[in-house]
Amino acid sequence: MPASKNALLRYRTIDDCLRNRLREWTLQDLVNRCNDAMMDYCGTSVSVRSVQKDIEFMRSDSPGYNAPIVVYNRKYYTYEDPDYSITKTPVSPQEIKKLNEAISILKQISGFESFTGLEDMICRLEDRAHSLDSSIGPVVFFERNEQLRGLHYLPTVYQAIVQKKVLSITYQSFKSRNAYHYFYSPYALREFHNRWFVFGLHEQAEHILNFALDRIESLEIVDNMDFIENNDFNPETYFNDFIGVTKINDFVETVRFEANRKDAPYILTKPLHHSQRMVERKSDGNVIFEIDVIINQELIRELMAYAEGIRVLSPEHLQRTMRNKYLVGLSGYQG
Repeated sequence: MPASKNALLRYRTIDDCLRNRLREWTLQDLVNRCNDAMMDYCGTSVSVRSVQKDIEFMRSDSPGYNAPIVVYNRKYYTYEDPDYSITKTPVSPQEIKKLNEAISILKQISGFESFTGLEDMICRLEDRAHSLDSSIGPVVFFERNEQLRGLHYLPTVYQAIVQKKVLSITYQSFKSRNAYHYFYSPYALREFHNRWFVFGLHEQAEHILNFALDRIESLEIVDNMDFIENNDFNPETYFNDFIGVTKINDFVETVRFEANRKDAPYILTKPLHHSQRMVERKSDGNVIFEIDVIINQELIRELMAYAEGIRVLSPEHLQRTMRNKYLVGLSGYQG
């Protein structure tokens, strides 16, 4: 269990004690109460020094609670304001700033985990919401793959992008027999089908390269190397013309395909690409669509996911590719 949740439990226990003004609380009394709570919750104990640090944290303005904890008679702890509680503490400007950073990311991705510096704050906010209405449980659930490798690299890669730091990466692609080392300047992160990719340049690369985080064997920030700037790379527009993460060229083509009456409603409500448009609705219920994209493997996989539900009409080379793939797949079922 993360240490931040243990600390949160201690803060709540100390808060409950100091709000109870029917008795006097020594430091040892607070330690005993924290020990009881920790043993009940996770079977661990807490030291006097840990509780002292907790009190210092609660007193601090940032990142703490600015709690008015005072000591009287050189022995007993209490709140100077009898109505104070950490559950009533407003969100600080620092927390609002971090929340805005998180929101800007969550607008683009789902389930960004381990955002550096947010764990304690999120625990506090969740706990505060829970204290207001404990009957409400989670209602929004994102698709997640707990077994996906490389997710622990996300915070480091993110910080390297923001701070314009070079990454030392050891990487082995699915197609390579060996791992290779790169000094890599990262520009952007992208998630596709629950896999994460970083886009950037290394010294030997002429074009933007992406690395899948689940194929990275080691990664760390290098402080003594110059970051390779690339003013031509704009992530706001770079991903506009293709599906997925593979940009093999800049040649955008109009792909026309026909969806049968069963799958057309799904494609209407969840377009394959933002350029998708309906060209014709046929009398049999089938619908013809067009999208303007760079043709890559991710597009082909998206089309094949509908199997018999989609038939590519043009361009001809993509139609041939789809036909050949279906024929190869069919041969695997012929005994």
